[in-house]
Amino acid sequence: MTIEEIFKDAYEDTNTSRTSYPYEKALRKFNGMYKEIYRMIVTTQENYFRTYRNTDLQEWATEYKIEREQTSYIEDGETVYVPWIAKVEKVYLITENGQELLKELSDLEQVEGVRGYVLKDNHIILNRVPEETIEGGLRLEWIEAVNELTLEDEEGSIFPNQQDLRDFESVLVAWLKVELREHKQDFDKADRARNLYEQKKEEMKRYITQRVQSIYFSNVED
Repeated sequence: MTIEEIFKDAYEDTNTSRTSYPYEKALRKFNGMYKEIYRMIVTTQENYFRTYRNTDLQEWATEYKIEREQTSYIEDGETVYVPWIAKVEKVYLITENGQELLKELSDLEQVEGVRGYVLKDNHIILNRVPEETIEGGLRLEWIEAVNELTLEDEEGSIFPNQQDLRDFESVLVAWLKVELREHKQDFDKADRARNLYEQKKEEMKRYITQRVQSIYFSNVED
């Protein structure tokens, strides 16, 4: 089911026309609520979207590709792959002398030879050449972000890399019905819809626990 089909069902259920409340307007607000739910999750459990992985530091290798096992789901018998969006937060170099937090370098710092790294697409590039191979010598931490949904996106694009949140996509649908009923000034039904939305949201908050994702690095091959 696509986001547009979710909208269609909600509009039919609330007897709302696209003329009175265009899908484009609903989508803007839907994405706003989507991000609000994301912030609620982070507020409830700040490490929920935080992920990390150690990889081997390779002698003479300065460039490493950041990869994640690609998330997919089945829709009408077809495998659909979903995008991954993340904000890199910390990169550590781990040696026998301990753990060093590396600095993301500005252009000037790269010229001056400050120890650290730069990000380029999905690559980490170290500005110092490793002189030895160290098992688990490079550690990356990042926070996954949410996608900007479109009407064409499949339902599985909502929290695409958190399989355990799939049962809670109904929170957004419940909110949409509140929005549509309030727009129609059908306040009695809007109040009931809001109670259902708040109930589902509280269920989601109770469920949220810390989890570890399967993330891995691979060195860039020459």
